[in-house]
This record gives sequence, C-alpha cells and structure tokens, in this order.
Amino acid sequence: MKIVIVGAGKLAYYLIHELEQADEIVVIDKDYDAAMRFADNQVSEVIHGDGSSYPVLSEACKGANMIVALTNEDETNLIACQIAKNHLGVAKTIARVNNPKNRDIMEHFGIDRAFSGTQILASMIEQEIDFEGLRIVHRIKNSDHVLIEFVLSKNSDACEKSMIQYKFVHGARVVVMAGEDGGTITPVGETVMHAGNQIMMVCAKKDIEAIWKAMVQ
Repeated sequence: MKIVIVGAGKLAYYLIHELEQADEIVVIDKDYDAAMRFADNQVSEVIHGDGSSYPVLSEACKGANMIVALTNEDETNLIACQIAKNHLGVAKTIARVNNPKNRDIMEHFGIDRAFSGTQILASMIEQEIDFEGLRIVHRIKNSDHVLIEFVLSKNSDACEKSMIQYKFVHGARVVVMAGEDGGTITPVGETVMHAGNQIMMVCAKKDIEAIWKAMVQ
C-alpha cells in the first residue's frame, strides 16, 4: 500500500510510526525544514512543495492507494484530497479538520473521512462521563441518539417483565441482551428481562439519566 501524507507536522510523525501496512509513504510539505526532518524517518520519499498543487500531487500520488491531509489549513486539506480523488485516482481520502464546523463541508465535498481532534476529544470525554454502571459505547452519526450498555438492577421495575409489558423511557429500544451464561439474544416483544441481564440499548442522549434511574440505580 502506498500512502501520501500532506503536512509534515507532529501528527504525521507519530502516524508514520504506527503505520505497519504501508509499503511506501510519501510526505509533502511546503516548509523545507519540516519536510527534510522526515528524510530519514521511515518514509520512501519527501517532497518539498505545496500539497494542494496539482503538479506536486500528480507526481506524489502515482500508484497511491490513500492520501492523508494533515496540515493546519482546512482549505489545503480539502483541495489536496479532492485533487487526489477526483483527478489522480486515489481511492481513499482522509483529512484533518482544524475547525470542527468544517467537518460536514469536507464530507459534503466527497472526503471519505474527515476527523476533528476537538470532536474526538469531546467524544472520548463524553464516553468517560458515565453514570455508575452505565456507559455510552457508541454515538450514532448525525443523530442525538447513542448506544448504551448496562446491567439490569434487581431493584428495577423492568425485572420479570417482557419488552411489551415494560414502559421504556421515551421509546428507548433494547437491541441486544445477554444472560448470566454469556449467551446473547436479539429481544422480541415476548422476551422477558431478568436482574443481571446485560443490556445494550439505543436511546436519546437526553434520556440517559432517566434510564439509569429506572433500570440501573
């Protein structure tokens, strides 16, 4: 696999050391000193040039499978990925988003993956701020809903009730349930919940506290 990285900063430096499947890595940066720091850093080629320039990219992207744009300028990252994908046949494009508000714009213009360090950090913090015994395991994209996981408390009114009988908080829905034996089931209306069941549920973020009080506390 050949990967082109635009932007020779610290993020690129650490990324290169984590890439084990790349057979060839090309680094581009318009800052000569920054680019040259990668000359002996496990890369196949270092190019001093503008990573949003067609002539520079056309040379760097020959045979490339992926481009990763990591500069501090969202416009540069967007243009680099668009040129690589739309004009040079690079299959996969990944762009760093410095302003989280630009993430949707990036994806609208065809970037395969646009990531914001700020949003990743916020997501990590959100997943760590859990109610005792309940945690967020996944945020559903473009939605105010999340996937949560918890063990049903013996004190909950949900114990020994079926999915139809129990009135869930604001339409929250159980998607997977596991018993004490470790076996998992996809619940249906007649499925009965028991204390100690491990439950994975889709719900609105605003309803997490109410679910915790009703089923976990």
